[in-house]
Amino acid sequence: RSISTYDLKTESKINGHSTKNGSLFGMTQRKDNELELVTSGQGAPIYFWDCDEINPIAEIVYPYKVLTLQISPSGKFLAFGTETNELYIYSITGTDSFEVITKGVGHSGPITKLKWTPDEKQIVTVSTDSSICIWNFYAGK
Repeated sequence: RSISTYDLKTESKINGHSTKNGSLFGMTQRKDNELELVTSGQGAPIYFWDCDEINPIAEIVYPYKVLTLQISPSGKFLAFGTETNELYIYSITGTDSFEVITKGVGHSGPITKLKWTPDEKQIVTVSTDSSICIWNFYAGK
């Protein structure tokens, strides 16, 4: 339910954030801004947090649990896996500008983990159905 930012050098807490909607399930960091985190949780939108701000600076509303998420290596895309067995990919074109690029359904259970390949051409997902899917992603290349 909470995110805390600490300075290890001074051993002090810098800032704290919290959600009102249950547990956090996933976290990733924006590649173009080391102070910005993206979280998913139970009953909450996908929130974009700036470590210097108390409240979220942007959100993507999704009606079901987002169990895992990751920003692509280039920082241009956000992939997330859901409790409804779906993989979504959004483009990120600004601080608060997002667009759905595609949705994939290949699992028969919730997606619990995902990872972009370093070249950004594939996404690997793992599900509670004991399967692994490899998704080819081209993004207009």
